Amino acid sequence: MLIEGFRGWGHLDVRPGSHVLVAGVPRAGRTDLITALARVLDPDAARGAALSDLHQRPVIPDGADSAPAEAGDDVAEGQAAAVVEAPAADVAGTDDAAEADASGDNGTAPQAPSAVLLRVEAAQVEVTLTDFDPDVQQLLDGVLEPLEDSGCASEDPDASADAPLCARLAYRLSYDGEAETLESVVYFPARSNPALGQYSRVPAATRRMLPVVTLDAGQPLQLRAGAGLRRILDERDAKAGAAAFDALAQAVAEAVSALSASPAVAEAVNAVLAVGGTGERIGDAPVTAEQVGFRAEDGSVAALLRTLRAALHLDAGGMLGLAQHGSTVSAVLSMAEAMLLATVPGAVVLADDFGDQLDAPATEHLAALLRARSGQVWLSTRRPEAARAFEPTEVLRLVRHGGVRSHHQLTRIMDRKELVAMRQWHTQLLAALTAPTVAITEGPHDVAVLSMVDRRKPPSFLPLSAHGVRLVASGTGGEGGIGQIPRVANLARQLGFRVLAVIDRDRDSAQTSDELAKIQAACDAVVRLPPGAIERAMGDGLSLKSLADASATLTEYGIPDPMAGQLTEAAVTNLCKVIHKQSLHEQFLEALYAEPNAPHPPVISMTLALVQLAADPSYSGPQLIDVPTTSRPAGA
Repeated sequence: MLIEGFRGWGHLDVRPGSHVLVAGVPRAGRTDLITALARVLDPDAARGAALSDLHQRPVIPDGADSAPAEAGDDVAEGQAAAVVEAPAADVAGTDDAAEADASGDNGTAPQAPSAVLLRVEAAQVEVTLTDFDPDVQQLLDGVLEPLEDSGCASEDPDASADAPLCARLAYRLSYDGEAETLESVVYFPARSNPALGQYSRVPAATRRMLPVVTLDAGQPLQLRAGAGLRRILDERDAKAGAAAFDALAQAVAEAVSALSASPAVAEAVNAVLAVGGTGERIGDAPVTAEQVGFRAEDGSVAALLRTLRAALHLDAGGMLGLAQHGSTVSAVLSMAEAMLLATVPGAVVLADDFGDQLDAPATEHLAALLRARSGQVWLSTRRPEAARAFEPTEVLRLVRHGGVRSHHQLTRIMDRKELVAMRQWHTQLLAALTAPTVAITEGPHDVAVLSMVDRRKPPSFLPLSAHGVRLVASGTGGEGGIGQIPRVANLARQLGFRVLAVIDRDRDSAQTSDELAKIQAACDAVVRLPPGAIERAMGDGLSLKSLADASATLTEYGIPDPMAGQLTEAAVTNLCKVIHKQSLHEQFLEALYAEPNAPHPPVISMTLALVQLAADPSYSGPQLIDVPTTSRPAGA
């Protein structure tokens, strides 16, 4: 799949080996990617074309006392930016040009040159299809081309006769400024010359015969025309369905006639018609209840079916409307309908925002079912549960760095040591699927301590999540430790995360220096605690009495009081050893916070602040950030 100048994508080249799970940070282009595919393959998708589908990028024009500078995605060569939009002085990317011009001989900073938004002349999406069944291959006869190992069509006239065959389909959208209209065409690139305006168009009938299904999860169990259940019924036995609808219409008509003839209803209608002689004035002859009936909308079967809503008897609550059973039931039934419609052998299945209304198990189960039953599935999702149904190498993660979109995929790992880090995909990184930044700690205790203090911060302090940071451990037990951080960091970097590390400050040695160098090479920034690891950091800066009071509560867990009431640094050292050995980090913090107006552990609070600082993509400080040591309060 090749995208040039479509919506937020200036350029995108994706060559999947199998299924594709599209995920990533917000505004990184998940929906745009699925929509682009649909524009090529789904004849009904082009109806939604809009001027905003043409990619725009801020550009500083010539003559603005600065060299022209683009601030958006790279657009393919030859894609001329023709339509100039309104000035956009505050568009991301113009700051660099302003800073470069920020010094002047007159002592005043010159104003930054204004950027303008340039729209590309045309957006283009090209899709290469291969691995056809015989019927589809015959359908595309005349536009088939040899397929290279790179996944692209070969332009070599001497290509091997044994090479697999492929067919390219392309969608082109352009804007006619004079006519103020959008023009779109889907064509075969093999038999077209866009530069000369010559297109071999792909008939809509041909696209409808391709095994491509777009899942549209709407309101389920609807019998109106075009609804999922109606389409299923028509595909299975349209005649029997029509007969059932006619029988329904006849039964409703008879029931309504009986209703109209009911003495109580007739009496009420006659009472209305008698007011001021209304019954005599509204018709050619006096109107009574005998001339009044009732029907749904225009009285057609279609109108009657539009009024019907599914109701289910699921529990002791009795027969309730579908909406009263909650969003999950509706979402599961809706997805089941869509999947039933997608049972085309070898189909390419497209779905956007998969699982948004589903619970976690249903999301994973239905994603796995789609993957197993489809020839190739392209799902975009915000849900990590959907990604659990896919191989790690099938996940296409989209990100934004400095306003520029990019895509990332894991490569197959063959190194045995690196496979250990790959396990962190499901246990750690998957939960951070939509976060721009991960902060990797040495183990789960560090995550627990940092997370707990982060949660306890007052509302005036933004938590890590507000800065797009997800805390993860380098292991879940024996596989953790500082030595695993570079491997997990490299895995995260492959997926496009901004990667931070939070580590202990161990004693200087050749080994620790080597470990630190490897971590720094794998991470964007490293936050290092003061000497003494996470247990010492929890208590640094707090009074000895508050530590001793919290220590005394640990006897509830069947151990002696680690400090035994002694207000000494030696007792604090023993407390740290016990907390580490017994894994009582959260319990000790809970005891510290038990007192009214208890202060936040100063070192942990400072660590969180430095992580937030380093998480900013514009951070330009030192890569290694040492958390300063905090002294105890006077008299403590």
